Amino acid sequence: MYSYVARQPILDSELNTHAYELLFRDSLDNVFPHISSQQATARLVVEQFLHQNIDQLLGGHPCFINFPYSLLLDGLAECLPQDKVVIEILEDAIPDDALLAKVVQLHQLGYRLALDDFTLSPAWERFLPHVHIIKFDLRATALAKIESFIQSHRHLPLTYLAEKVEDEEEFERMKALGVKLFQGFFFSRPQLVQQATLPPDQLVVVQLLQEVNQTPPDLNNIERLLDQDASLSLKLLHYVNNLKPLAPPITSFRQAANHLGHTQLKRFVTLVAATSTGHDKSAELYQMSLIRARFCELLAHTHAPAPQAQQAFLTGLLSLQDVLMGQPLASLIDSIPLTDEVRAALLARQGDLGFYLSFCEDYENADWQRIVASTARLGLSEEKVSYLYLSATAWVNQQLQAMAGAD
Repeated sequence: MYSYVARQPILDSELNTHAYELLFRDSLDNVFPHISSQQATARLVVEQFLHQNIDQLLGGHPCFINFPYSLLLDGLAECLPQDKVVIEILEDAIPDDALLAKVVQLHQLGYRLALDDFTLSPAWERFLPHVHIIKFDLRATALAKIESFIQSHRHLPLTYLAEKVEDEEEFERMKALGVKLFQGFFFSRPQLVQQATLPPDQLVVVQLLQEVNQTPPDLNNIERLLDQDASLSLKLLHYVNNLKPLAPPITSFRQAANHLGHTQLKRFVTLVAATSTGHDKSAELYQMSLIRARFCELLAHTHAPAPQAQQAFLTGLLSLQDVLMGQPLASLIDSIPLTDEVRAALLARQGDLGFYLSFCEDYENADWQRIVASTARLGLSEEKVSYLYLSATAWVNQQLQAMAGAD
């Protein structure tokens, strides 16, 4: 048995992960399951909170869950932990006395409540003192109306969330209005930016990427580069010892290189590259690039030789570097000795590597129709793909813990 859930990040104004919205799915080939909203929410609650360890999915963040009118009145929300859940009241709920009484009760019990896809209807005015978050759908509500509502309700301690944010301009305009939370794929899209100069520490990382992608790598050059940044040397030693505690511990670069081997040494440097650039960007992007890398690698392993799987890992890892480093991807990869296959995958989604990367992007965007077609092309079942993605997520958590121990 498998459970399926879509997890969309909710970011704050600094692009840090604030929470996740959880959306029920019953398979890979069904974006909107042919069941009622009541059944979808009930199954999500049972499968994710009773059958699973919800903390593994949320990583310490709270989650937003849609609740239809009837389930709120039936008391399902009270089964959930107040510190992990934000109760979303769906836009088609009837703002009657019964719902108001339930909202007041949930508020008094310590639950956080959100009005989903808020319509600005006056019928909801009496609910506002008892809710915490208002969600505006930018595709359904004009910015001028949103601005007017926010200005006329400054006396209430409401937090505003903009969903379906599609670009940087919308993000900045909503920030200027006082919106604090954001949903949408705008943060993972390439940004048009001026060419920036890399600071010295990032230059060392780029040079390390160049060296570890040589065949064979020159360990003397790698050691020389690590010597230029003591923090990188310490990260390497902590990383190799944290991954698998050794007795006696590894205390030098040569020992670490010999223990890791070329493939693992290359992986360490790429992990450092992914987590040391773009310090003003979202931690969610770091995690997403690592999940892409591992998921691409696992997909490639299903029917490709090991060398191509290694290239798939690098392809996934580099796919968000333009956003993380604030430079066009074409300029970034010019400084790294990549194969033509990796370049074609990153710039045009061509070849097998481009197919794996597109698969990852479809999975992130919940494009189940394309996922089903890609799954068939790989000869995999939807259960196997779900398992591979969960395995990639678990692997990234392990790697990030190892990197955290290296800081």
